[in-house]
Amino acid sequence: MSTRLKSIKDRRIIDCHQHVNFHGYDASRLVEHLDNLGVERAWLHTWESIDGSLEPDYQHLSIEKVWDAHEKYPDRFIPFYAVDPRREDAEKRLGKWVDKGVKGYGEHKVRIRIDNPDSVRMYKLCGELGLPVLFHIDVSLPDNPRFWYNMDIDGLENVLKECRKTVFIAHGPGWWRYISKDAEKSKEVYPRDKIVGEGKIVELLEKYSNLYADISAGSGLNALTRDEELGIKFVERLYKKLLYGTDYHDSRHLEYLLKENRFADKVLDAVLWKNAELLIKHQVE
Repeated sequence: MSTRLKSIKDRRIIDCHQHVNFHGYDASRLVEHLDNLGVERAWLHTWESIDGSLEPDYQHLSIEKVWDAHEKYPDRFIPFYAVDPRREDAEKRLGKWVDKGVKGYGEHKVRIRIDNPDSVRMYKLCGELGLPVLFHIDVSLPDNPRFWYNMDIDGLENVLKECRKTVFIAHGPGWWRYISKDAEKSKEVYPRDKIVGEGKIVELLEKYSNLYADISAGSGLNALTRDEELGIKFVERLYKKLLYGTDYHDSRHLEYLLKENRFADKVLDAVLWKNAELLIKHQVE
């Protein structure tokens, strides 16, 4: 790959899902990576859980690390902070960092159900504060405790109804597998078979104006590429509700979007930057 991804032209790009001090990428190395892809800005997310983590890399995703990176590169990083909603002083902690300049609540990834009352309380606060909530949702796999965060998608609709003022951005395998109507039949975290019918996420994205989704990580990319024709139709249909994000340090998500001019300019502009900018525009002007 050249210093900038081929065929990127002069498009604006905002990566809505990045982490610092993750897989060896400190702030400087992450900026270099963004430069190589031609990415203008990135949302930097924390990961906080009072339960600890089965994945050691996540232990370094503190608000302090995110804020340090933002202060070092204020024109490149937009800070998010998802305090664990089970903390007794969760509202106070969030308020402190919002006063400092945090622009969103993410990545919300805890070992409770997506509609847990503690989480709902924080979602409502985010709605009052104008903070978008980016959440990770997982798949129920009892034999693998690594995949058990914000269970489950059936509770998401309750959240969307109860928290009308809050904007949500969905992410993770427990979300993206539902691009297919037969998702419940699959025993795989990342199903590879053809998409069958219109899955639950199509219904939710079209029904609720406060719901978006980012295409990041293996889960998002797998959903869009497991059935190439239907993946393209999905993006073309719902481009006003989708955000470019990676959660990675490679170019696969951009390569998918830019391949062979498969998407019109209005689709690319919306997914690559307009939707992301819209969700926090009033906060960064």
